[in-house]
Amino acid sequence: MERNVVKEIKDIHCQINKYVTNDVDARRMFNMTQLQILLHLYRHEDEDVCQKDFEEETHVKKASITGAIDSLIDKGFVYREQSKDDKRKNYIRLTDKALAYKIDFKNRVDILNERIIENISKEELETFYKVIDKIRENVKEIR
Repeated sequence: MERNVVKEIKDIHCQINKYVTNDVDARRMFNMTQLQILLHLYRHEDEDVCQKDFEEETHVKKASITGAIDSLIDKGFVYREQSKDDKRKNYIRLTDKALAYKIDFKNRVDILNERIIENISKEELETFYKVIDKIRENVKEIR
């Protein structure tokens, strides 16, 4: 039976989701969208990040992002701050609680990444990145 790229990507995505749910977020405090939001905020900690940025990063619908942010607010991990320049725009900021969680979370994500690329040479990894970039561009053109 011939292998299918879409199925392979989906299978890997599901396996990573399972790992993240069970190991990265062992306390099961967050869903995958909430984790993606936190990761994005950690990567862009010193920048102004608004809800639209998450929609572009996660490719999740606006309503789902709003719900995920509201849940993170309820859990005390983020808060909204109104822009001084544009009253219609709210920035999403990390709380001290989220910053305390950052080191543990980052360490767990780093371990996941190390395990995923275990036994893969630098050359193979470079090839993978080239191929995955091409796949990403092809998918963008389909939309």
